[in-house]
Amino acid sequence: MKPVKPSFDFLRARLERQYLDPDFDPSTGLDAAGLDARIEAYWDAHSGEPLIRTRAALLELVLTAGRIGVDPDDRFADHIETGSGIRALQEKLQKAALAELPAAEDAERREAWECGCFDCWLDLSHTTPDWRSILSLGVCGLRDRALAAERAAKEEKACEFYRAAARVFEAMRCYIVRLAELAEKRGAAIVAPVLRALSERPPQSFHEALQLAYLYHEVQEIEGELVRSMGCFDRLYIDFYRRDIASGALTREEAKELLKFFWIKFYAKTQGLQAGKNFCFGGLLPDGSDAVNELTVLAYETYRELRVVDPKLTMRVHSGSARAMLRQVADCLKGGLTATVFMNDDVLFPLFLKRGKTPEDVYDYVAIGCYEPAIMGREMCCSMTIIFNLAKVLELLLHGGGDPATGIRLFDVHEGELTDFDAFFTAYLDALKLLLKRAMHIERLRTAMWSRVNPSPLLSGTMADCIASGRDVSEAGTKYNQSGIMCAGIGTLADSLFAVKRLVFEEKRCTLPELAAVLRSDWAGHEELRLYAKMRLPKWGNNLEGPDGLARRVTDFAAELINREPNGKNGTFQMGLWSIDNNRLFGKKTGALPDGSRAGEELSKNTGASAGLDRRGVTALINSVTKLDHTGFADGSVLDITLHPSAVSGPDGAELIVDLVRTFFARGGQSVQFNIFDAETLRRAQREPEKYANLQVRVCGWNARFIDLSAEAQEAFIAAAGGEA
Repeated sequence: MKPVKPSFDFLRARLERQYLDPDFDPSTGLDAAGLDARIEAYWDAHSGEPLIRTRAALLELVLTAGRIGVDPDDRFADHIETGSGIRALQEKLQKAALAELPAAEDAERREAWECGCFDCWLDLSHTTPDWRSILSLGVCGLRDRALAAERAAKEEKACEFYRAAARVFEAMRCYIVRLAELAEKRGAAIVAPVLRALSERPPQSFHEALQLAYLYHEVQEIEGELVRSMGCFDRLYIDFYRRDIASGALTREEAKELLKFFWIKFYAKTQGLQAGKNFCFGGLLPDGSDAVNELTVLAYETYRELRVVDPKLTMRVHSGSARAMLRQVADCLKGGLTATVFMNDDVLFPLFLKRGKTPEDVYDYVAIGCYEPAIMGREMCCSMTIIFNLAKVLELLLHGGGDPATGIRLFDVHEGELTDFDAFFTAYLDALKLLLKRAMHIERLRTAMWSRVNPSPLLSGTMADCIASGRDVSEAGTKYNQSGIMCAGIGTLADSLFAVKRLVFEEKRCTLPELAAVLRSDWAGHEELRLYAKMRLPKWGNNLEGPDGLARRVTDFAAELINREPNGKNGTFQMGLWSIDNNRLFGKKTGALPDGSRAGEELSKNTGASAGLDRRGVTALINSVTKLDHTGFADGSVLDITLHPSAVSGPDGAELIVDLVRTFFARGGQSVQFNIFDAETLRRAQREPEKYANLQVRVCGWNARFIDLSAEAQEAFIAAAGGEA
């Protein structure tokens, strides 16, 4: 007979707050201060040993000595005291490694960021482990695989890696045993046998698989790398689900209840205030069939009933995708649950093949982070190593290579050579190439310090490629090792380039020096010219060849340059055409531009138009964006579509959303996401936030409660909805 426990709905309020004040049992281990002291003492005594060995030992220390907690009513267990010692050590090692970098290059990076052109860093925030290995082998199998590899290895460095991997998986097994013992002590009759089973063998049930996945997620983040994709959920878990349903071990409603207990942990961990964890659904299978199954349907039903901003979901779509499933997702969007990004297999498969990935690998791609495509379990995509402001390069060009706000000069320009628009455009591309090359050179220096900062035996130990190569992920042990460059502001750039062409070289309303002077003054005394540039000239996002053609020329050039550049870890850099919310951050560091924008205004977001300037409707916006070659954006590209609720009301509203997705993808778009709201509703939410506590908006690659956003961000959404900002 199954144990009877309180329902999810009864426990929900408690579950949503479970990490704010976890119920640790003080008899089970050290508190944060005690744990941090032990970590510091261990490091002081062993800092001369190989770092991967020390890192494994410190993770073992946390998993075996940190105090733990189990809620007897929860269906899952994971609470453990982690302290801050491992994170502090990571920061200490990174600071020391950065101090060894050439001073000239670091000064260049600081100047580039101070004036708002680019920044770069070591990206440990965009990973996905090999979920297939985790679920098929379990912690004991992962440990034993590493030990077997160590016995067969001939090089000591590889043996060191294998021993470290085996050590952390054994430590994770001990952590699971500790949780099982406390669960039994506290009468947690549902989760205790699940934990006991996982300490001895791979998962066999749906419940066991979910429990192991969440425990792994937590332990990897303790190790120091963020898990930014939970994998292809429907294809990973369907066999567990079907076996349980067939045997009678689980009913459909019980599975949904389990999934609610599972997913609420991701929300509870962040309270919806971070970028969220991505679960992928759908897409093509190797036999050409669709991966959508009964678990896909169940998951979206669960998501609709939960109504939380985290986790976030990816729906992979191809030409043969079932309309019924897309309609189910669209119904969620209609209801204000917009935490889904649609990704296009029919564009991404050719993209991956063009980038040298093998056909058998591409079927397992996921969205890492927001919408950056990567191969689950075989790729370290490091999708955000560089953020780059395309529009800033134009501003610098107009001012002789210098930044008017800071006085920083990044390159030199001979203005006398800019006699026509072709020469001006060529000068822009030359400057873009110079600054991208500089950014990539600086980033390679940071990539080279990875193994001295954060070797990752747990994450690496899940990767079959790392086990085969004997190398950690920090030493390019996986099959694919890429570095992403986020290129922001394409709409702002296209509009500004076209404005220069029209104002200076065609209509001759001003010379280049005169335009530069007007922009330095932030259009002071030239409001008529500013309004002409902003409101009368053709704009990106309206299916107009002038700005659209310039956007295509720039993105083709940048993709060709970036995608062939070695990244220093047996891979290449990859171009992404997206911004997330850096369009606001970059905007604050960008002066007035020829498109009519004032200094400090936000740039266009992702591949979309500048706020309020896609005046010809969503079809024209789609036509502009799909003039670009999205197979060149190996680090991802995404379009945001904002719809008024009235446009999707009634029984046919969901069909409109499906048609928009289909149209965008048929024309070559890569990814698309939606917001559905009106300006007046958002204004009411500002005035009466207590009445709109559950109003969600799609920020960039994640959702947030509207009332949690800053006033500045709220105004940006109101402007996007067609209201006065």
